[in-house]
Amino acid sequence: MDNHKSIKTRLGKYIPAVNWLSSYSFNFLSNDIVAGLTLAAYAIPVSLAYATLAGLPPQYGVYGYLIGGLFYSMLGTGKQLAIGPTSAISMLIGVTLSSLSNGDVQRWVDLASLSAMLFAGMSVLAYILRLSSIINFISETVLLGFK
Repeated sequence: MDNHKSIKTRLGKYIPAVNWLSSYSFNFLSNDIVAGLTLAAYAIPVSLAYATLAGLPPQYGVYGYLIGGLFYSMLGTGKQLAIGPTSAISMLIGVTLSSLSNGDVQRWVDLASLSAMLFAGMSVLAYILRLSSIINFISETVLLGFK
């Protein structure tokens, strides 16, 4: 039992859902379903629009929201947080990839996927190296521009 608790504690450090999932009260389930449907009503049209801004087929915006939300629900700690693309990032990806893809839609999608994977890899590396304090050197004005 002690070894099981130790494994759960260590796993919970990296996957916070391990800590709270066992104590989840099903009394909240109906409210969580309503919240999920409300978020979906917002996220679906927004994700379609952001994919279009990025020059991608619309379904990739929905995939991005869905996969990002699923990963964050298991790995994140913020309870009131919506994860997904922003207009600034979508336009930046669209402008950057337009010159690299030469109009080939599949190449565009591949390059967008590659850039997402590169960013994810850099984020994991920054986490491992404990680089979160670097954010203190970025001005509040710049950070607000990407919200």
